Amino acid sequence: MVTVIINIVVFIFVLGLVILIHELGHFIMAKRANILCHEFSLGMGPVLWSKRVNETLYAVRAIPIGGYVMMAGEEVKEEVISVGQLVRLVFDDFNNIVKIIIDHENELYEQYELVTVKSIDLRGESNTPLHLNEYTVKRNAFYVFRKSKELQIAPIERSFESKTKFERFLAIFAGPFMNFVLALFIFIIVNLIVGFPNMDETVLGGIEPDFPAGELLIEGDEIISINGENVYSWDDISATLDENPTDRLVEFVVLRGGVEETIDVTPIIFFYTVGFHSQEGAVSDLILGEVNLETKAGKAGLLEGDEILTIDDVAMNSWSDVATAFENNEYGIEMSIEVLRGTQTLAFDISPYNHDLVISQGLMVVESFVGISPIYEFNFFRSFSASFGDIETSAAMIFTTLDLLFSNDQVGVGDLAGPVGIYSITSRALSAGFISFLTWTALLSVNLGVINLLPIPALDGGRLVFLGYEVITTKKPNRRVENTLHYAMYLLLMGLFVYITFNDILRLFSIR
Repeated sequence: MVTVIINIVVFIFVLGLVILIHELGHFIMAKRANILCHEFSLGMGPVLWSKRVNETLYAVRAIPIGGYVMMAGEEVKEEVISVGQLVRLVFDDFNNIVKIIIDHENELYEQYELVTVKSIDLRGESNTPLHLNEYTVKRNAFYVFRKSKELQIAPIERSFESKTKFERFLAIFAGPFMNFVLALFIFIIVNLIVGFPNMDETVLGGIEPDFPAGELLIEGDEIISINGENVYSWDDISATLDENPTDRLVEFVVLRGGVEETIDVTPIIFFYTVGFHSQEGAVSDLILGEVNLETKAGKAGLLEGDEILTIDDVAMNSWSDVATAFENNEYGIEMSIEVLRGTQTLAFDISPYNHDLVISQGLMVVESFVGISPIYEFNFFRSFSASFGDIETSAAMIFTTLDLLFSNDQVGVGDLAGPVGIYSITSRALSAGFISFLTWTALLSVNLGVINLLPIPALDGGRLVFLGYEVITTKKPNRRVENTLHYAMYLLLMGLFVYITFNDILRLFSIR
């Protein structure tokens, strides 16, 4: 229970951080351009906490899935009140209007003067005075709505639409940009802590205790040869191990304490198209290791300890036979796998991922692991330069995923992760260690930045498209049309959000 609470707190913190940084970017550049910001909100839905500081209402809302900065000039209607409307007016000592009460029937305000709006100008083009009927309206006056909600009026010079194209560009782009800045800062920290692999040597720097090498090889061993082939760099080691991923006994000759030793290691074979792997130590027996329920294998019904007998009615006599069966199934055609479970023989139908999908994720169709890694060395200057590459790699992963949504029929919207999925990934990253958690936070921040730059209405990228239209045509787009498109797409995105969240919950409880 304590772990769950910690995971929830960390999830809210991480999601809140990347959203806060994003909205802070919008807010800072808007304030710098003297744009009136009505509200700075973290989260969506009902208000948990709010406080007005001068002209801006700062709020924390119940659902930690987003946030927004409400800027003056982004509304569909230019005026909140119109001629013929009844309002109550609050005056200062100089008979200037400081509050316009829209909720004029509220008994809380019945002591204030009730008037019918006959003429009004609350924009003040060319810095002309604002007025309502014969009264002057202060440029920082407030509207008062139901439940005493207040909103400062927005003269033209405080409006988003009145600013230069460059100022508006900065106010829009600053949100995603700040996400990239946050990610860069985190990647620099990670690179400073972790360092960089020395690929020019064959000395072991890390041994995974849960992998085959854990009890056989030790840090500091210098690998001289693998299966009789001399190796001189870490690239040589990788190439030799990848050459025959189904080898069941890999012979390492290492230099340990000045003495050469020969050590046989049985790798674990991973089959990424279906998501299962060989049981540790399984040489001739085709026994599966732990099977994640979210993988193709897990959803088909395969379990840890199952022994593979046949694939598509062809007897499997070795792991090489199993690898060949999956390597030959390039397009992800449904396969029948017969296994021995205890004393029962069971058959399962499974549709692997096609090879293009697996390769696009930087994986191999079949790959073996022994659990070794090179020495990592500290490099101060490279930590900074490499962090830009980390952002580029993270962004490329997102575009690859988006491409797969449209080009690969094995990937659909239901496979995307919403808040519940992000919570699940955050929990796993946290359990994997501090570095894994930091890396995931950076990736999430890049994700938010990239997604918001997509040219879709309701996102920052959509607003930049309209700004680009204005730059090219020298004409401002119709505000009503633009905001209607933003609102309509917002509703569609909320529907998509609900759908993705529903699928997240199904996956979380393993009922699909």
